[in-house]
Amino acid sequence: MPAPHNPFKAAIAAGKPQIGCWLGLADPYVSEISAKSGFDWLLVDGEHAPNDLRSIIGQLQVIAASNSHPVVRPVVGETWMIKQYLDAGAQTLLVPMVESAEQARELVRAVTYPPHGVRGVGSALARASEFAGIADYLTTARDEICLLVQVENRAGMAALDDILQVEGIDGVFIGPSDLAADMGHIGNAGAPEVEEAVLDGMRRIVAAGKAGGILTMNRAMQEACLEIGATFVATQIDVVLFANGMRNAAKTALGLLPDQCAWGTVRTENGGRYLQQLCKHWSHKAEATFDETEGQVVFANGQKVEMQAQSDRLDVVATAGPRADLAAWISVVEAHLKRFAFREDLEIAWSDAPPL
Repeated sequence: MPAPHNPFKAAIAAGKPQIGCWLGLADPYVSEISAKSGFDWLLVDGEHAPNDLRSIIGQLQVIAASNSHPVVRPVVGETWMIKQYLDAGAQTLLVPMVESAEQARELVRAVTYPPHGVRGVGSALARASEFAGIADYLTTARDEICLLVQVENRAGMAALDDILQVEGIDGVFIGPSDLAADMGHIGNAGAPEVEEAVLDGMRRIVAAGKAGGILTMNRAMQEACLEIGATFVATQIDVVLFANGMRNAAKTALGLLPDQCAWGTVRTENGGRYLQQLCKHWSHKAEATFDETEGQVVFANGQKVEMQAQSDRLDVVATAGPRADLAAWISVVEAHLKRFAFREDLEIAWSDAPPL
């Protein structure tokens, strides 16, 4: 009986696009939910997620019961680490930070048994062989192992054509975030220079007959890479989905509660001038509307200030969300008004109830 068939390897070899999702929550329960969601492949991340060998095995076990294929990314491309992941049952590896053809050749050797490679022979202990239950595992395992290398800096991109000539590499994945940082655009993978480099690299990968891959949540880049011929594209990250979902849920739930408000009165004959100055000052970072007697500034976080100028005073309403620090917001509003009214010794009388 041969090693289990690797449908992911077969699909990308045939040029059939596979859509995936990154798993960084490092929990089998989450991975099981993700595995039933419909993605073709799921990346179990050992590089940037709090995973160890046992947590990765747990995720491989639950994903095995689904139609999604697990891809494992080790911390680094060390031979001993690769051996452990393969014995644990991972058939597809994505190795980060590959910078040369020589490094790629060493990775091929690491996933291959002797005499052509250096993978340790311990299949009797391995989950991969069903604990010696697969009689022909040692002679057939390599055919089903999919080795993907990750090129994600200028050195790797410079060596890309040489890496693509290495036999035994099934695909090349371009990492936009690290590449952006190395190109001087840290935190901005959407910089035109970075996107141009990514797309150029993807064209070279496809032209060389290798499978091209990427993780990007930018819809336009997803479409562009698929149009070029990329065959394994990850479009989401479980951590991001969960974090955004929780933030939105909390925001919606807190919307059930009333905002906090404070009412202030300033005795001045220059209220119209001060409210216009404050609105103009904040207009570059918030939505500001004003005229000579009324003004309002609304920030994206829900903080708001409303002002109305009378002949002898300025009325101010400071508003913050249900769980915001209203006292701090009042201090900010007051400090700005006093700055604009430096020729006057303003005193603002605040109340937690509107004036009668």
